[in-house]
Amino acid sequence: MSLPLVAIVGRPNVGKSSLFNRILGERLAVVDDRPGVTRDRHVAVAEWSGRDFFLVDTGGFLPAAREGLDAAVRRQAELAIEQAAVVLLVVDVATGPTDLDQHLARLVRKREKAALLVVNKMDRPGRDDPRAADFHRLGVGEPHAVSAAQGYGIGDLLERMLQLLPTDPGKPEPPGLRVAVVGRPNVGKSSLVNALLGEERMVVHSEPGTTVDSIDSRFARDGVDFVLVDTAGLRQQAHFADDAEFFATLRSARAIERAEVVNVVVEAPMGLIRQDLRVIESVVEAGRPAVIAYNKWDLIENKEERWLELERRVREHHPWLAHLPALPVSAQTRSNLHRLPGEWRQLGDEARRTISTSELNRWLEAVQAERQAPSTRLGRPARIYYATQTGTRPPRFTIFASQPEALHAAYRRFLLKHLRERFGFTGTPVKLEVKKSQ
Repeated sequence: MSLPLVAIVGRPNVGKSSLFNRILGERLAVVDDRPGVTRDRHVAVAEWSGRDFFLVDTGGFLPAAREGLDAAVRRQAELAIEQAAVVLLVVDVATGPTDLDQHLARLVRKREKAALLVVNKMDRPGRDDPRAADFHRLGVGEPHAVSAAQGYGIGDLLERMLQLLPTDPGKPEPPGLRVAVVGRPNVGKSSLVNALLGEERMVVHSEPGTTVDSIDSRFARDGVDFVLVDTAGLRQQAHFADDAEFFATLRSARAIERAEVVNVVVEAPMGLIRQDLRVIESVVEAGRPAVIAYNKWDLIENKEERWLELERRVREHHPWLAHLPALPVSAQTRSNLHRLPGEWRQLGDEARRTISTSELNRWLEAVQAERQAPSTRLGRPARIYYATQTGTRPPRFTIFASQPEALHAAYRRFLLKHLRERFGFTGTPVKLEVKKSQ
């Protein structure tokens, strides 16, 4: 069942991104030591009062734009409004209602969407401020005065937003291991899914998913049921590069959230490029196990040489991907497609795997004998008392130590590397936390 989507829209320079970052502030305070690539976020999972939801940031809306970047931004905002359960229409108190604000308000009303009018840059409290009251003329309901920069009014806004989110969880997911097939445009996602289904010829049914233009397809292999979540139809709407970035991010995020395992499709002739890395990082951040399928392998002439080159690039330029399994495949010739379901099943098992505390601590004792914990400020090694597993999907482990701050990022990566080697978490994100022993 997919999370509800909340879209932030507004004309340029009203503080949409500031509001986006402010709402995500609590979640982003949890930092992972894993090195990765930096990316500009458009879509993220946010949480308030125990309720998760998708939060989508859009560019400044210019309704008259017909081509180029401004037109791409306009279409992105329209798509976000179309898919949203709740729209946050952001306006600027300093300028008062503008013609652009009026246009966006009419668009929201026309779509009959639940909406909240967010009057930003209210840097002093005051519910009766006449500047905020002036926005009633937009016809989008009661203005909510906030300051995204200072955090004023954000809590009240989110509490009201939660009241508007749908409480009906929707249809349950069909049984089977859910596998999201994601990737940037033109890498062959749909071709790969069609080749898999055609090879098996065991499609039970296809039904519309909760994401626009996505399709859930069921098939079986070796007695295991799978549900493939394909983000189809992407190329028909991605006319501009910025469109492609936005659509890929939005649809991939929603497909990833629904999945237990993610199959990332990239182009073998091109190798990993920036947008591929963004998709993969989204998967890792979501805590989903992943396999990378290098599609269009039939176009490669010197296959062995090319595979060694792809592996070398990952080791040298993207070491944070080194633990992810990867396969060369071809949707055209069906080369190696038979190996994918086995990989998915293994990754699904990994994500659910539990390790006993006694087994974990035998491993911890052995790994400390190989490399002692770093020294504290007093020059003595930090004492690591014990480890325990605290969650699955993704697997989470907590280590209790006398001085957690002494276990720096490099040593934690060392522990994580050996944890993978010992227990086989090859393609699954593993969360490792260090706490002070009481």
